[in-house]
Amino acid sequence: MILDTIDEKLIALLRENSKLSYKILGEKVHMTGQAVGLRVKRLEDEGVIKRYMIDTSAKEMGTLIAYVTLTMKTQEHQKVKSFVMQHSEIIEASRISGEGCYLFKCEFKDHESLNAFCDGVLLFANYRVNIATDRIK
Repeated sequence: MILDTIDEKLIALLRENSKLSYKILGEKVHMTGQAVGLRVKRLEDEGVIKRYMIDTSAKEMGTLIAYVTLTMKTQEHQKVKSFVMQHSEIIEASRISGEGCYLFKCEFKDHESLNAFCDGVLLFANYRVNIATDRIK
């Protein structure tokens, strides 16, 4: 799928605030709300827009954000996919190149929850954890 400048602008606006109405989005890209709705639906149908998320403040929620890098012990990558689907603490999961095989962005209620999570990871991978101390953007 080829994106035009209006598609790119809509995606940027929705990244900033996915709750904007089609009418408001339309005003920002000089289109009707109905036309914007059709474009957004097409972007969803084509898989360009995959989901809408709530971005919470770990500080306000009393939680901690951890970035967990996994290095596989075996070639059984299906175990990672199953693990990801079973753990709601994982906000984002990506297979990566460079140092490690996977990178998870996770939110934990406390250090004990993080430790239990890491114990589960050890069944199929080694890990490195970085805890976010401040959010810039």
